[in-house]
Amino acid sequence: MPARPSPSVERIQQTLRTHFEAWNAADRERWIANWRKDVVMNDPVGGPVKRGRAALEKTWERSFQAGHRWRLEPLCLQIGENQAALQVRNHGVIDGKTVELDSIEIFWIDDDGLVYEVRTYFSPPEGVALDPFFMQVTQAPGGRQHGADPRAVEQAHPLMRKSPV
Repeated sequence: MPARPSPSVERIQQTLRTHFEAWNAADRERWIANWRKDVVMNDPVGGPVKRGRAALEKTWERSFQAGHRWRLEPLCLQIGENQAALQVRNHGVIDGKTVELDSIEIFWIDDDGLVYEVRTYFSPPEGVALDPFFMQVTQAPGGRQHGADPRAVEQAHPLMRKSPV
């Protein structure tokens, strides 16, 4: 069976530009229209898998609930085949408290330029409770919740330890 063609780099870039512009402009309909109806969201990886338009709507509602506001800033983008991996800075306000967190986000984009899968990796900001909809539920070795404490990652993974220099 012949390989299915991947979307062009330009199409992937446009899809991502729409994603970030619509989100930051609080344009719910444009943001939702950028995704396939059968989307699979691992947001975050380790949390419950979210599927379909209902997942998109709930993501929007929970992200922009009263007292919450988010602005996304893409910092680095790499594209390969039908995937885009990004480092994103998330600027937020949760119940009046300003927060900032970095995430790694991987998007799968179809030939029509629609996102059909996304996986996000992030640790919650220290001292702020995120909506449980955006929390990981799987446990790391030693019974720690993944993403719950960035220091746990440094302790568990030698490559993440800071150099003493």
